[in-house]
Amino acid sequence: MSAAENGLKAAVAGATGYVGGELLRLLSDHPQIAEVRGFSRSAAGRPWAEVHTNFLNLPDTPIFDAFDAKEVGHWADVVFLALPHGESQLLIEAIEEGSPQLIIDTAADFRLNNVDLTERVYGPHAKHELLGTFANGLADIEAGALTGARRIAIPGCFATATMLSLWPLAPVLGADSHPVCWAATGSSGSGATPKATTHHPFRAHNFYGYSLAGHRHEAELEEKLIEWCGPSAPSCSLLTHSAPMIRGIHATLRVRLADPVDDPMELLCAAYNGRPFVRVLDQPPRLASVVGTNHAHLHAVARDGGREVLVLTVIDNLIKGAAGQAVQAMNLARGFVETAGLEHTGMSPC
Repeated sequence: MSAAENGLKAAVAGATGYVGGELLRLLSDHPQIAEVRGFSRSAAGRPWAEVHTNFLNLPDTPIFDAFDAKEVGHWADVVFLALPHGESQLLIEAIEEGSPQLIIDTAADFRLNNVDLTERVYGPHAKHELLGTFANGLADIEAGALTGARRIAIPGCFATATMLSLWPLAPVLGADSHPVCWAATGSSGSGATPKATTHHPFRAHNFYGYSLAGHRHEAELEEKLIEWCGPSAPSCSLLTHSAPMIRGIHATLRVRLADPVDDPMELLCAAYNGRPFVRVLDQPPRLASVVGTNHAHLHAVARDGGREVLVLTVIDNLIKGAAGQAVQAMNLARGFVETAGLEHTGMSPC
């Protein structure tokens, strides 16, 4: 499906999910990808278009391949794992038998480095020895640190939006800053398998909070803040909400600072200068502007004489929060143009 005759062979495992479908779409048009195969246990032998109807717009639609971890690892140069949490750790050994050049996991199996923290948040882990061996796929911040990576773990969608908000403020955060991020997401964040809380009559005109006693993505924030701020790192509370929309995350971060900041917008502009997918706006961002894209839009406001700072961030949860960030990470790891395959605009209206 791609014109890159001498490019890489890319496999998407778990290709019937929402993230898997976005990976198929993005990789099919990538200039450095020669061939894409979608692997699935449930849809083997069926056309992609039967599951992801946007592929009906192509003259020919590929067929899902039966998922076999060893076959995937032997065939592919790059393996994207878009599997439910817990499966990657059980399959990684079989996949690596084939020595693919790069494995990118979009699930939570290898996002954390600390074993105790991992098992406290997610339960028992089957591959302790591999924790800490996956590069963090926060592509807009890690950037060149991903060059040559063989294993990459993509951060969670809420974690991505929150860390993009926190990173510019890291130099001025203190132990007493206690950031709080209030964030809302669309129904696609719950995955393709129907649930009572994603049923359309329940979700369409509803708005509610969940995991307010402690969201699992807070563990990612904890590790990153310690990395960025050292022993004086604050903790960050993540207050998540389900919104009556399909795609996107709108996050509002609030922090208190011991020393006032005159213009927090200067911190945002300095942190993301030259980063192709992060746009700092002079007004609060609108979610519809990033839906369907790999872009993040940010804006900051100072209150109380600069002692309180708000950072507003919007992203598409399926692209910047998952599939698009995975492709961006691949580009950085393999030395491709960072924006390759991701330069499309969004839709308006959407």
